[in-house]
Amino acid sequence: MLTAVKSLWRRLTTSINGTPRFRLDPFEPLSPQPDRELDVLLERLPVDADTLETHLALAELFRKRGQTDRAIRVHETLLESVLEREERNRIRVELAQDYFSAGFLGRAESVLEEMILGDGELYSAQAFRLWLTVLEREHEWGKAIALVRKYGDPGSGNIRLANLYCEQAHLLKSTGDEAGARAALKEARKLSNSARTFIVSAEVETAMGHYHRAIRLLKEALNRDVRRIDVVLPALKSLVRLTGGEAGLRRYLEELYDRHPSHRVLESLLDLVGPNDPKADIWQKELEDIVNSGASFGLMQRWLEQREDIGERARGVLVESLQRLKLRLSDVYQCNHCGFESATMLWFCPQCERWETAYSRHEQRVYKNEIDIAEP
Repeated sequence: MLTAVKSLWRRLTTSINGTPRFRLDPFEPLSPQPDRELDVLLERLPVDADTLETHLALAELFRKRGQTDRAIRVHETLLESVLEREERNRIRVELAQDYFSAGFLGRAESVLEEMILGDGELYSAQAFRLWLTVLEREHEWGKAIALVRKYGDPGSGNIRLANLYCEQAHLLKSTGDEAGARAALKEARKLSNSARTFIVSAEVETAMGHYHRAIRLLKEALNRDVRRIDVVLPALKSLVRLTGGEAGLRRYLEELYDRHPSHRVLESLLDLVGPNDPKADIWQKELEDIVNSGASFGLMQRWLEQREDIGERARGVLVESLQRLKLRLSDVYQCNHCGFESATMLWFCPQCERWETAYSRHEQRVYKNEIDIAEP
């Protein structure tokens, strides 16, 4: 029996392990059952307590190799057999994983929903987590929230649940339901102190024309997490221009720079400081320090434009060089949990599947430096 299984397995995996050569003469039409070898294997290896793990290992191997159709076939065959309830649930979770890997998200959801709702209990954390992943992938935010509310351990995933509410708020806002979006965000802020709940709330208030409230929410976001300055500052500056509060913004940025000396904050401050300003020399010194450190392309270019002792031709050459240097100075976003990197801001890390773990590398470095200085 073992020899026959090995022979069939070699035939089954020939197309994977090497580059075979095929005879063209005589030419025969394709079999209407291309997986006949798998059929034979399943027939000759009946499911019982001794062979169950072999079948599961075979299906896992198929899935890892991208042959999800064969993994599905094995798991479906196992479910047709007489098995204990625990074993059947284990196989159903694996089958849902097959569907998920193959992109059949609806089928995966159906299997997991049947496990949870049909049995009246949550069989395993694996089934729950997989179903939540399916709903997140499909952007079914309302269903995902309901699932976490019903089966999640209270308090154990508040940051995830808060972000699900944020995503739902975005969806409601896009359909013109600002009241629904505000209600969703109110729930989000109850769950988590995360900056994002306040940032998205500010977006909704801005859309409704409540500019002063939006400004307060953005400032509160930075109180929660100053590392989100790259997301908050552009929106804050736009709102201040709409409300005419430049003087108040100047004072706020000075206080912010004291606790988080980011070049983004300094750039915004320099836009508000005139040549006759009493603190002009102080901010010019800060500018020169950052230029010497090479930490900001924008500030380097600003400094060059100020230098009247550099001719136009020389300035043009330097700016062109800085443009090339900018490619190496470009900020990236990095997940604090798994290290995944992205050129753009992501609230959800696609690698470790955690929310709000990706930060601007520059802002994270400034934040860490300030912590190190504050520690005795």
